[in-house]
Amino acid sequence: MQNLDLVEIPCNFVGSFKVGDNISYNVDILTELCKANEEDRFNKVIVCQVGSILEACLSEVISRAQNFNREGVISITEEDRSEISLKKIDKFNTVIDIMKKYHILDKLGSDIYDELHRIRKYRNKIHIQDDINIGGVPRDEIEAFTAEIFKWSLNLNFRVVKFLSEELLRPKHQSYVQPLKIPVLIKSA
Repeated sequence: MQNLDLVEIPCNFVGSFKVGDNISYNVDILTELCKANEEDRFNKVIVCQVGSILEACLSEVISRAQNFNREGVISITEEDRSEISLKKIDKFNTVIDIMKKYHILDKLGSDIYDELHRIRKYRNKIHIQDDINIGGVPRDEIEAFTAEIFKWSLNLNFRVVKFLSEELLRPKHQSYVQPLKIPVLIKSA
């Protein structure tokens, strides 16, 4: 069993209650997978789960920019919001590229978009027959989904969801989904 802690983060950045509810459900599954991850057996499933959660979370920001015209999106100018509202968004790759184009996640560091593309490529490995297409990562899945990748994915998930909750939250008068209990690894002493 991994040394895990659960950090409660408000799910205040979603526009659609059902998507937020599904994000919460999938975060709960992620936690259970992490708790059961003896000998790194579920690393692949966990990394794929993190990629799916991040795609849903980031897509909600774009959905709000497209559909919540009156409330807007904090940290996105009205001009950028209007331009985003015209984009067809249906793939994680496109979501990341839109985030980058409008500098939405820049405060997370200059490499955040590369990290998101990396988790996207790992998540796409749900298709067993496809290569991951990340330099230096072997085709052998047991070697590709290492303990380091598992740890990195959980850290990325925590950083991005926390950022969305703090920087891209909806107006305070809006109702939200229950807080997310995000699994984070406890550092050994």
